Parts: sequence; C-alpha cells; structure tokens
Amino acid sequence: MEQVIMLNKNWNVLQDVHDTGEKLGLYKEKEAFTDTMSQMSEWEELGELKHLQLIFAQNPYFGRELRYFNQAPWWYKKEFKVSGEHIKKAYLKFSNVDYYCKVWLNGEYLGDHEGYSAPFTFEVQDKLKFYETNVLTVKVSSPWDEEVECGDETNRTILVRRRMVKGTYEHSDTFIQRDVNPVGIYGTVELKLTDEACIVEEPQITYGLDLDKKEVLVKSKVTVENLVLGRKYKLKLYIKDKDNGMISGEETLQFTADKEKMNLEQTAKAENINLWNTWDHGGAWMYQVEILLEAEGEKVTGKEVSIAFRSVELERTDEKTIFYLNRKPFFIRGTSYFPDNYISAMSKDRYWRDLLNIKAAGFNLVRVHVHTEQKVFYRLCDELGIAVIQDSEYNWTHPSTDAWAEKFIKIYEDNIRLLMHHPSILCWIGMNEPGCVDPDGKTRQRFMEENPGPRMYEEIRAMDPDRPMIKGSFCEADIFSGDSHNYLGSLSRGEYGDIYGTTEKLNTEYGFDAPAGTESLKKNPKVYARLKGLETDIPKIQDYQYKLLKYYTEHYRIQKYHPCSGYVQFMFIDLCPQSFYGIYDWWGIPKKGLQAILESNMPLGIFMKYKEQLDGIYVVNDSEESFGTCMVQWVITDGETGEIIRKGKKQIECRPDSVLEAEKLNIKNPGKKNWNVSLKLMDKKGVCIARNFYQNIFQLSPRVAGHPERMSHELGMRLYWA
Repeated sequence: MEQVIMLNKNWNVLQDVHDTGEKLGLYKEKEAFTDTMSQMSEWEELGELKHLQLIFAQNPYFGRELRYFNQAPWWYKKEFKVSGEHIKKAYLKFSNVDYYCKVWLNGEYLGDHEGYSAPFTFEVQDKLKFYETNVLTVKVSSPWDEEVECGDETNRTILVRRRMVKGTYEHSDTFIQRDVNPVGIYGTVELKLTDEACIVEEPQITYGLDLDKKEVLVKSKVTVENLVLGRKYKLKLYIKDKDNGMISGEETLQFTADKEKMNLEQTAKAENINLWNTWDHGGAWMYQVEILLEAEGEKVTGKEVSIAFRSVELERTDEKTIFYLNRKPFFIRGTSYFPDNYISAMSKDRYWRDLLNIKAAGFNLVRVHVHTEQKVFYRLCDELGIAVIQDSEYNWTHPSTDAWAEKFIKIYEDNIRLLMHHPSILCWIGMNEPGCVDPDGKTRQRFMEENPGPRMYEEIRAMDPDRPMIKGSFCEADIFSGDSHNYLGSLSRGEYGDIYGTTEKLNTEYGFDAPAGTESLKKNPKVYARLKGLETDIPKIQDYQYKLLKYYTEHYRIQKYHPCSGYVQFMFIDLCPQSFYGIYDWWGIPKKGLQAILESNMPLGIFMKYKEQLDGIYVVNDSEESFGTCMVQWVITDGETGEIIRKGKKQIECRPDSVLEAEKLNIKNPGKKNWNVSLKLMDKKGVCIARNFYQNIFQLSPRVAGHPERMSHELGMRLYWA
C-alpha cells in the first residue's frame, strides 16, 4: 500500500543574513535563536510555498529592496508527524526549489540539489521518526553574479557571466529587471510511504513509429523498488486511447524478483494509430501509457503517462531550415512565451487563458524562452495541439569551463528527461544568442565551438535522437542551428521597411516593445508616473508595434518555403508590469499589436507585397485544406476623398499548404498620396474566407524616437522620450 503525505503548508522561514546557519547548527536547533550575540533571525510563518519575493515584497517586479532576497540564504523548516505501520520505504520529493539547496531531516543531512525546474527525491525511511515530530530543514539560495566578460561594464546586461543554469534572473534590457532573482521552494513537497513495491520516478517512455503502416512500438523503462526477493510479479503495459480508454496495444512481462530494486524494460505494439498534430493540421490525438505491477492477481503499484505519436525532422542546409511534422513541411506561425518573472506565480487558469488566446490569434507554436514552465503548461499544449520549441536556460553569457559545461549539461538533461514525453515539444534549443555581444571577437566561437556547444549538442542528441535541436539560436550560419533573429526597426535601430528584399530561412525572434495602455499602467503607480509624460504618445507607439509586426509577419508569409519556413514573434504577453514586448500586457489586456497578428497570422491569408511600390497580391494557405477555385478582389482608394484609384479581381486555385502570387501590380508610389488598400479572398460560393486592409499603405512609420537607447535601469523599462 502506498500513502502520500503532502507537506506544502505550515512552513516557517528565516533569512540567514550572515550565512552562519550551518555553523550554528540551525538544521538541528528547533527553537529560535534569540540569544544576545548570534544576530540570527527568528522563524516566521510562511503561508504558502511560492517564490519568496511574491510573499514578502510589496512589489516583486522592480526595486533595489529586492536585492536583499539574494544577498544571503534562506532557511525553511517544516514539522510533521507520520505513523509507521508496515512502512518499508519512504521517499521525500521536491518538485521545485530555486536555486541551490541543502536538505536535512531530523538533523541528518540528506543531500543537495541545483536547479529549479526538475524534481528531486531522497530516500528517508532510516531518518524518519514514527509517531514523533519530524523536522525537515532546507537551506535555499540564489546568489548574484559579479564577473563580467572582459570586464566590459558598458554591456553588463548581456556580458555578466551567469553561473546558474537559470534564465529567470537579471536579464535587464526591459526583460527581467536587474534586481529580480527569484528564490524559494515552490510547487509540491511530498512524502511517499510504501510497505511494498513501488515506482518512485516517472517511467521513461520512447517509441518507434512506422508512418506507412501507422503502427508504433512503445518502449517503457521503469525502476521498481522494494521488491520481495523470490516473489513472482507481472508488469503490464497498456497503450490506451485517451478519449475513450480503448486499448490499442498491451504487453505483460512476468519476472521473479532477484533484487529489491530492478530496472525493467518492455515493449508493446499498437496498430492503426492516429497521429498528433497541431490544431491547424488535424489536431492533437492523445494516448495514455499505463504501467501496472501485479502480484498474485492484485495491483501493487502503477503509473500513467500521457503520450502521443508523431515524427519531427529538421532539414538544414545553407539555403533552408525547415521542419517536417509527420513527413509534411510544417510552416511555423509562432510566438515567444514567458508569462511571468516568477514561475510559481503561474496557475493552470492563467496558462489556459494564454493558450486559448494564442490559438485564437492563429499561432500554431510557442517558443518557451530561456526558462522552463510548470508541467501543466506542457500538458495543455499537448491537448490543444500547440507545438513547442523549448529553450534551455542558457542565455547570452556563461562560463566556458569544462566544470561549468558539465553542470549545465546535467541540469539540461534533467529538464529534458522531465519533458521529453510531451508530443508538443518539437525541438530543443541549446543556447540562446551565445556571444550576442562579442567583446574580444572570440566569445561566440568559444561558446559554440569549444564549451559548452559541441559537447552539449552531442550529448542531448544522443539522449533524444528522435527530436531535433538548434545548437545556438541566432547562429544562422551554423549548420546545427540555422535560425535568425531580426530587430531592424526595433533593437537593431534602422527601419522595419529595411527588411524588404531580404530573406531568412527561419526567424525565431522579431518584435517591438510598446507600453501597456494608460488604464493598465495606472495599476502600477511608479511605472505610470515615470511614463506619464509619454501618456499621449502611447497610442502612437502601440500603432508602431502594430505596423512593424504586420510588415514582418506578412514578409515571412509571402516567402513561405522560399526560403522562409516560419517565424516566432517576440513576445506574446508581457512578463511583468514594466516589460512591454507582448501583444498582451501583463494584466492580459490586448495592445494594438494583436490586431496585426489577427490580420496577418491566420492559416489562410491574403497579403500585399509593397514598399516603394505595390508589387503584387499573395494568397497563402498553411492548412491542408484545398479551397478550390477562389476569387481575389482588391480595391485601392484615396484615403482623403474615397475615390477608387484602381480595383480588380482574379480567379485562382487555392491549394493546400501553398503560396501563390495571385496578381502582379507594379504600381508606383504616387508620392505623398494617401492610398488605402482592401483585399478579399472569396470562395466559390461567394463567401469571404480571408481579408486584409492597409491604411495609407506607402507611409512606413519611422522608428519611435528614443527607442531603444533610453531606459530606466531602476525600473527596468524602456523610456522612449519620456
């Protein structure tokens, strides 16, 4: 029999301001240190397990006072009782501790852990006190980094050497404010007790897929502990349709336990399976893998894992970087996702809201940017048919020593092991923008070609050979990477119209940061006060975000497979009140940038290619549906008088997964004329199935004054000309 005791509530916490707790034996002392000379803090009650800034900081998203959270470690204490009838094994499991931790139970050291997103477990039956009070003590820290690459303090934001494998702290540049560094225990802490065999860790499920025969071989690797020597067992593996519970395949392994702990493998075959796909290509078909351990006809223990079957490949050459999903080209319409500085602030409801909005905006993929979300997020992506490109925690600059590379790869492998059964994840990204700023001309080469790049790529590919990997995002020329980031008209200065005539194989970042609307900003008085002088200009800045996103998105759509295979807009939602890259603000209110996505990002679209002249009209169909004979209609009018300048219509064949230049126009810019353009695509019944509109089409707005040069480092936000 298994029993799980949740230890999430009624903790106490203190900050060890001089880091003397271990020396003073804080893990053994039950009472508060109130003697005169120790300068040790007292324990205080902790209502819930979340990042400590969310509990104790008046404003957890900016402010110098946040730095004290990371200048000294924190200690947690939890007291609990447990009965001991027939208990043979006991396991203490933490789902999330950010970032370094050491753990003691009843004064005895259990071990340490580094990371924040992968769970870890200790075997504790020999250290528990049954029918008495147990004391669980955890020391947690998430310290600041000090060393800057080549001592270049002018580029500290990007060149600070991040020693933690953690993408959720100190990114600055209006992303994660300089004083924000999440710390604490969150998620779940549980004690699992058992008097018989049990499966402690999640099974590792892999499969081999034959697309032609629509059959799959599912392989399970599971570790079973506390087996009775000499006892006969049956390990049953079932593959079930998640919707109706029908069994698609099964296998039984009979064995006699010759050890208390055994690693067992088995394989089951399923036929006539349905493939997982994104919502715009047929949708998500999910299965359940159930593993049951029986003895003498009775269930002893079991585990269930949700899974789906699909193939994914990434073709990379000098000319193209293209994904294939189930052997078919997959055009990415993606957005970056980082919904909160603090992962523990997220809930299933917030994820659900965001993912439904992501789907409604036409996106078929999210890039989880330089962090790892909670497990429920990936389950929702699986079920909704939203693909995922998953970053590692490596961002910009890190040490390039063998020791740090080994640490990074181990933590990355723990995260992959945690997530690799999710069908929605199509690709891993090993490093984000390595050596983005290269002060000595060797930094990027060192990361990509020496440490940790080559070893990381080799080991992760060996661990997960059925899923592609981008070695270094924003390393377009690297044959193991192949994607670009483009911020012309934004962070790279210049104008967004400068992308006209350029090509990209696969873009995984483009965007512009525009403030939230006034009513949202007023909810954070300090942010509002600093931008108050900009209040009347915010609609203009949001309009610029709209125009940039529309121009970029349609630029990539028109290049479909020639050579562009997709794009990832940066970002979907602001990750804090004063970060503005999102098309939704932090409170979930849309900005005008969302309108650009709604006009330009749907599976079926009609677009004008233009800059100094109207080149032509393009129809792009990303779906697998043929719309047959359709009618393209266009009208060009004078924006001042409403006079029709030109109009026309043309019959086309709208084929699946296609791009078609429906009409060449070659209409020159008439100078200072204000022309509006209306486009419609009608099906054979005369129903409008796609439309688009361009107001004052030849006016490509200049980049917003003060962007990106001016920002408040105190608040961590863009200032423009405020």
